[in-house]
Amino acid sequence: MSQRPACGHPCAGLCRPDGFAAAYHEHRSWLLNRCRALLGDRGAAEDAVQETFLRAWAACGSFDPSAGPSLVAWLATIARHVALDVLRARTSRPRPATEADAEANTGTTAAAVDTVLQRVLLLEALSGISAEHRGVVLLAVMRDRPYSDVAAALDIAVGTVKSRVHHALRGMRRNLDRTALAA
Repeated sequence: MSQRPACGHPCAGLCRPDGFAAAYHEHRSWLLNRCRALLGDRGAAEDAVQETFLRAWAACGSFDPSAGPSLVAWLATIARHVALDVLRARTSRPRPATEADAEANTGTTAAAVDTVLQRVLLLEALSGISAEHRGVVLLAVMRDRPYSDVAAALDIAVGTVKSRVHHALRGMRRNLDRTALAA
């Protein structure tokens, strides 16, 4: 003679300790494989199976074995809903950072800081030279334009462009050396 469910309704029997244990032992492996296939992660699959059995236990009274699907089909439906909830949560929350991510970000952050510092130093060095020299450096060096194009754009001789680039770079180097000595 079987024990009457604790909830008093025809149900899956999950509300009884022996019914829950039997269902868990019989269907856990299959549900775990199904959740792992859906989630791609064993740890998340284990959590999903536990959540599946918790939800099934809580909704035990709503399951009527004579009217609907089998217990395994009912558990599979619950597991599918749990897996979908986990997948939705993954897309709405950022994934947890790993040590490798932290190391990669540290390297990226350090490189970004170095780039910013180099730009600041170059801007200071550029601001320390005359406007004529700065214009020639920006066109010839920064934009990598040929001296003849720079000369035509500024309406000056090519020799003047060469001279200004030489003196501008020498002045910038002095400014950078002063900045390095001050630091």
